[in-house]
Amino acid sequence: MTFSADLPMYDLPELADANAEFLRVLRERLIGHGVEVGACPSADAIRRDPERLGRKVIFTQMCGYPLFKECRHQGHVLATPCYAMAGCDGPYHRSFFIVRADDRAVRLDDLRGRIFGCNSLRSNTGMNLPRLSLAWIADRKRFFSSVVVTGGHLQSLEQLCLGSIDLCAIDCVTWGFLERFRLGLTSRGRILAETAPSPSLPFVTASATSQRARAALRQALDEIFAEPRYVDMRAALAMRGVAHLGDAAYEQLLDYERQAEALGYPVLQ
Repeated sequence: MTFSADLPMYDLPELADANAEFLRVLRERLIGHGVEVGACPSADAIRRDPERLGRKVIFTQMCGYPLFKECRHQGHVLATPCYAMAGCDGPYHRSFFIVRADDRAVRLDDLRGRIFGCNSLRSNTGMNLPRLSLAWIADRKRFFSSVVVTGGHLQSLEQLCLGSIDLCAIDCVTWGFLERFRLGLTSRGRILAETAPSPSLPFVTASATSQRARAALRQALDEIFAEPRYVDMRAALAMRGVAHLGDAAYEQLLDYERQAEALGYPVLQ
């Protein structure tokens, strides 16, 4: 098979070497388990929508919300990473609502009638989780004057700092990496509130991946997070380990959507 693999969700340039090392080690482990794979592609060779899953992708990480809402039959969950970041609890993470550092808001309700920046309307951390938080206070009405789609969490923070939006919701793992690498940017914002937790972004493989290869992938992941020699690589990626939650845990993401609908706030607005 062709080793079509990537880690597109946390892909800051500062993480490029660690992500490449992770994929190299994963490939070596698969070969060690008798799974035939081709050459590891360069980052430039894979340019795909991380919210879609191609049939030839043996390993990737993607948002659980579109995976289970729109792409359920396109792939299998392999494992859920556990991140060593504020806001994470084992294999669960959440979003932080971010405002500018000098904004006088002290609670979400203070942002009523202002502008929200969303990385993607198909994002769990950028749309689905904040939608539920807002549903509890929106009183079945439009909450914001407008919602701007920014194209990414980093872009949301940049637009917030420029003043073109007033609030955004950023995945706590992304926020943690930005705190590590882009302190000049994160220092211009502050955490106002946080969302409910949900399972972290899963590692997945395409539905066409054989059962034998899926088992080898899971074993390889367990080994990578157990062996002391990979401790520096894991630390660079802020990963403590992996958990095997199963599909049922990700149904919670659609439960959150249904709760927001029941509260009369089906659309982030």
